[in-house]
Amino acid sequence: MQVLIADDHSIVRSGLTHLVTEMNEAATVLTATSYGQIGELLDAGTALDLIVMDLRMPGLSGLNDLEALVRRVAPVPVAVFSMVDSPEEMRAVLARGVRAFIPKSTDDVLIVNILRLVMAGGSYVPPVLGMAGAAAPAPAPLPAHSLFDGLTRRQLDVLDLLAKGLSNQEIGERLGLNLSTVKTHVTGVLKALGVGSRTQAVLLVKDADRDRLV
Repeated sequence: MQVLIADDHSIVRSGLTHLVTEMNEAATVLTATSYGQIGELLDAGTALDLIVMDLRMPGLSGLNDLEALVRRVAPVPVAVFSMVDSPEEMRAVLARGVRAFIPKSTDDVLIVNILRLVMAGGSYVPPVLGMAGAAAPAPAPLPAHSLFDGLTRRQLDVLDLLAKGLSNQEIGERLGLNLSTVKTHVTGVLKALGVGSRTQAVLLVKDADRDRLV
């Protein structure tokens, strides 16, 4: 697996490199500090499996350049990692074929899971884009091929009920399990997903559901 990280700030490149190796220890990470360097790597025939890039870097003049890159490397997924916090700009970026918009304020653990989701063929939309409009529909079944593949059937049942807002006690009553067993399953779910809280696990479910509805 070969990943290109394009950002003109060394601390960002170093941080993302660390997260990519957490996602896949065997990953090879290449870096670029400008849009032109990305082009040079592609011109040289460099094979890539994922591109993670900033929106503000030398040589990148706007969304047309971004869309041109997305089209050039397809079907290789492109994820944007950016300080941009405007919902309108986020939507404009995603409309150009980018598979994930990851705000730089995103928790490290969640970033790793987002990258896993993208590599599994999914996409990620920041929660802020889902806060407006009509109420969200009831959660759909979890994707068949995604970062949820590592969960057991019972863990999937528990995660589905977590996403519906049920407490541990309510989950136990629904599934016929005692409270201790439910807690054990919840701990297993969090560990399998690589997240540190129920909230982060539920966010992954909601993101996956939204991707299936897009």
